[in-house]
Amino acid sequence: MNWNITALIICFIVCAIAVWKEVTRTNRARLGLRIVAVIVAVAALAGIALPLTYQVDTTQQNKPEVILLTTGFNPDSLSRYNNSRLFTLDNSIKKRYQQAILLNTIDELTADSSVTQLRVFGDGLDEDQLQQLHYLPVIFHPEVLKQGITAIGWNEQLKAGEELLVQGTFKNSSTNPIKLLLYGLGTALDSVVIKPKSTATFQLKNTPKISGRAVYHLLTITGRDTLGNESLPIQIEAAIPLKVLMLTASPDFESRFLKNWLSANGYAVAARSAISKDKFNNEFINLDQVPLEHLSAQTIGKFDVLVGDLSVLKSLSTQEAAVLKTEVSQKGLGIIVRADSSSGNSWLQHNFPLAVLQGRDTLASVLIIRGRDQHLDKLNPGSFYIRFQQGTQPLIQDEHGHILVSSTLAGNGKLMYTSLSNTFNWMLAGNENDYTALWALLIHRASRKTLVNESWSVSTPVPTVLNPVSLQLQSSGVATSMVGSIMLAPQQSQLLPFEYQYQYWPQKPGWQSVKINNGVLNWWYVYREDEWKSLRILKKQSDTKNYGINSRNTNNVTKQIQKKATISVSKIYAYILLLLACTFLWFEAKASGIKLSSKKRVLNNQKL
Repeated sequence: MNWNITALIICFIVCAIAVWKEVTRTNRARLGLRIVAVIVAVAALAGIALPLTYQVDTTQQNKPEVILLTTGFNPDSLSRYNNSRLFTLDNSIKKRYQQAILLNTIDELTADSSVTQLRVFGDGLDEDQLQQLHYLPVIFHPEVLKQGITAIGWNEQLKAGEELLVQGTFKNSSTNPIKLLLYGLGTALDSVVIKPKSTATFQLKNTPKISGRAVYHLLTITGRDTLGNESLPIQIEAAIPLKVLMLTASPDFESRFLKNWLSANGYAVAARSAISKDKFNNEFINLDQVPLEHLSAQTIGKFDVLVGDLSVLKSLSTQEAAVLKTEVSQKGLGIIVRADSSSGNSWLQHNFPLAVLQGRDTLASVLIIRGRDQHLDKLNPGSFYIRFQQGTQPLIQDEHGHILVSSTLAGNGKLMYTSLSNTFNWMLAGNENDYTALWALLIHRASRKTLVNESWSVSTPVPTVLNPVSLQLQSSGVATSMVGSIMLAPQQSQLLPFEYQYQYWPQKPGWQSVKINNGVLNWWYVYREDEWKSLRILKKQSDTKNYGINSRNTNNVTKQIQKKATISVSKIYAYILLLLACTFLWFEAKASGIKLSSKKRVLNNQKL
């Protein structure tokens, strides 16, 4: 129950008691006036206790727009608005412009009903501040970003052996070249130079040799001066030793080098190669022996990935083929099919039609990993390539655009199809890096996926100290979570019941941990206040610009509301009414008392 309702109830009770007292009084002279005076007195008390307001129509001349100065504004842009009121949220701006009114919070503007339009100069406002404007129309005057990083992206989550790829755009408005340097673990890892007076895209890369959490740095250097030092937090997941089953038509070089590479990198390998009909050669590396002559559900269920020649997989018995299909579609087994033949119409090859390479297309070509823009050394593509089909995802292609490795979902599992048959040539040439990049990609993309009970993500683009950070959790069941030692209460999504939102104000930069009760620690990073300034400026400008457009779209409705100004009623009127009512009641009581005393004296004289 709020104060207004409480005050009204108290005043009603007091009024009822006072009126009852007047009605039951012996002297009933001027009863009507006394009741009116009592009611007026109680009403005056209510007027003193309650905030009384009324609305009046105002003209546009009575409602001037105001100006909000934010960091980065150009003083020359204010020359046209000399008569406008100035506001700011920044202490440094207040020191330079004494006429500007310093606001503690942005909602102080919306509390003033005479403010109907806001002009924002500078870098603008963040999302939280814009929400506090409550659809107040905004005209934004942004300043052009002179220099800095305008876009950035990198793969924050890596698996051991994967390449860190940093891509972005840099605007260099100076007359000197600027070098962007990728720095990590005390070493300069990669660099690129941005020409003067240009805006260019850049790409920096490195393959981390460590596991766990690390913070690389992106340095902006001109001459001997370091203009910027931005953190690049990454998490490298240690390689999990997967179990790989190899089924080959013969012990060829491709199978032999793949088997050796898998074992050298800690994978558990079971290899079965055909010697003659119904006779096989079995090898087991980093793995106990299992029966491979006849593939049962129990045997196949022990492995995460199956690498097999198409001819071998098509020659499986009906029972083995059914078991294999069940393992893929229902239990998430991944299969890498090596296309050693193009005939037939197996379910394994249905989504991967082959076409013949001709002429110069059969010559050695640079291979490209799709999605990473990572180029591998030249390799002979073989005789076939894979035609694109809807529902498939190309992974590897040559420089002519021919797809050489593609994949598709098959129930809970994944099918991967490759026409490459001579990747061992890289190993013969001593190019282990490209061989590792290709096969590590294929193995990990195809492997069984472990069920994840919870998935955390940070919704805020650049989390910084003492600013609100939005954390998002996807989980089937949730309780109160903790960031460090601080408890956070969840806010469940109305549309997605398994999604929860948390808000947290970090107190220090660096790595932060979050978990559910006794769950697994999940790590995320908070940046210093001086990091990624250009990106944060562009984000605020974009948010403020979009808000301004949306506020203009709703301006017709807003104007009707803005034409009503809320005016507070002065308390002096309530005090005057209370004084008059109390004065009347006092004089009336005095007059009644004098009259009663006179009557008593007359009666006493008559008795005597």
